[in-house]
Amino acid sequence: MNYDEQPLKLTDLDYLTGDHHLQMMKAALPYMNVPQQRIFSTVIKIRELQRTINLFRDEQVAATGIGSGERDPKDRTGAGPAEMLDAIKPYGNTYEQELIGLLSNLLRGISTPMEQMKTFLSPEQQSRMDTVQFMVQAMQQNS
Repeated sequence: MNYDEQPLKLTDLDYLTGDHHLQMMKAALPYMNVPQQRIFSTVIKIRELQRTINLFRDEQVAATGIGSGERDPKDRTGAGPAEMLDAIKPYGNTYEQELIGLLSNLLRGISTPMEQMKTFLSPEQQSRMDTVQFMVQAMQQNS
């Protein structure tokens, strides 16, 4: 594991497609020989895939918001791209979290960090930054 990476966190989908028996099997893997590990790992992933297929087939995802592709994306408490970035941010490493935070703020139109950052840029780079901000604002108005 890279030292910059954080411990693995489970998502709603992980909780919905897993169960305690699968977790027990995963915990037992290090105590098996390699051929057994291969077989059990494959069985575990197949079972998780089956549970995922059943989850979407049974339309249980509506309660979790996972199946929001069928609904207006803003139905999830006014969620948009910035909220999606906020949701994925905890799963990234430190660098990714900083980048995602910057993008999320940019999408929300929070200009204070951007204005601070612009002071370190040359006039040409500042002009480019203004152009990018203008484009992002235009995209937000169209969505």
